[in-house]
Amino acid sequence: MAAPTSHAGWKVVIGSGIGISFGSLVFMGAGFALLASAWARQFGWTQPELAKAATIFLLVQTAMYPVCGWMLDRWGSRKVATGSIALFAISLILLSQIVNSLTEMYLAFALVSLVSAGTNVVSYARAIALWFDRRRGLALGLAASAQAVGSFLIPILAQKIIAQSGWSAALLSLAAVELLVCLPLVALLVKDSPAPGDLQQDGTQPTETTPGAQREAAGMDVRAIVRTATFWKLAGCFAIMGLSLYAIAANIAFILTETAGMPLADVAMIQAVSGLSVLLGRIGFGYLLDKLQAPVVGILTVTLAAACFGLYATATAPALIFVAAAIGGIAVGGETDLMPYLASRYFGTRAVSKTFGWFLFAFFIGAAIGPVAFAQLSAAYGGAVVPLFLLAALQLIPAALFLSLGRYPEAATEADVTSVESARPAT
Repeated sequence: MAAPTSHAGWKVVIGSGIGISFGSLVFMGAGFALLASAWARQFGWTQPELAKAATIFLLVQTAMYPVCGWMLDRWGSRKVATGSIALFAISLILLSQIVNSLTEMYLAFALVSLVSAGTNVVSYARAIALWFDRRRGLALGLAASAQAVGSFLIPILAQKIIAQSGWSAALLSLAAVELLVCLPLVALLVKDSPAPGDLQQDGTQPTETTPGAQREAAGMDVRAIVRTATFWKLAGCFAIMGLSLYAIAANIAFILTETAGMPLADVAMIQAVSGLSVLLGRIGFGYLLDKLQAPVVGILTVTLAAACFGLYATATAPALIFVAAAIGGIAVGGETDLMPYLASRYFGTRAVSKTFGWFLFAFFIGAAIGPVAFAQLSAAYGGAVVPLFLLAALQLIPAALFLSLGRYPEAATEADVTSVESARPAT
């Protein structure tokens, strides 16, 4: 029997990390502001006009996640991820050719978002769930943490290229990375499941009663999943998490300048601390998911989030604000690990990508509401303090929902495996 620490599934984690590190969400989060600044200088476009492109991207990508989940469960991680990487690169090339036309820019961003959902974590979660059982949380956390690599490299390299050769060259360079680095390495390293190699999860050899191919079919189909109370409880949790995360992320400069009187240079440092803490949270909570029941981890993440919001509302000392940023970043890392993990543990791997896709849909619906709702509440209450306390209190809802979930339905999953196997025609 192969040792779990040395089995081929870790190659899948490495390949997934390479793809995720330069996915479309990283591109938007780390590179859009630099592109927008360059376009504002060259074309004279205003901030609200440029912000519409980000809104278009977010809305289209949100709608695409359930579609992407369906494609993943039908064709597997490798085909969807490599196809999405290739199309993402082509869309970046088209974006690099826009002229002084907002309509062209908006349509180009709609295309980028339409074809690139599969470059993100959702594409790789299915393969990792099929390759790992005992260390699934750690494997998912390590792969997702690779976003930090792209978030670090893209702004540094993009700024240098924009300064020397212009924004078009920066987009063409990213397209080249997608085609020459991400595409071949993902195709080489990411395998859909251990079944073709006659292995089970964690690199073990199959037994007569649990052949490798059988594991891939374990779990419920999506029609049964959406009829369960557990699905809707989790969707509600992730919607509130998305609302909370983006309410803070979009308004952090206003929050810290208004409540603590911080200059923008210090706000940038706070954001950097938060970004590094996300990396720690993804790996740390990934490890905890393999040791504790996921609802316990979920309660811990929303508790940390509530503590962050409370500190932002009350703290004026820079040291405490840095602590709040670190706590908030760790919580965000835990929240992003929870979606694919809970999808696979409560419903099995049979429709894990569809389920994850719908959880992402819920998360980004909340994300679309959060920034505007927070800004309106801040205007209504004359500052950010009351909205921050309301946001902290809101975390009681996902905490209660997590508490109501109970343990993983392991017996039901095994029954699903048996029923799938018995339904196959005899050979």
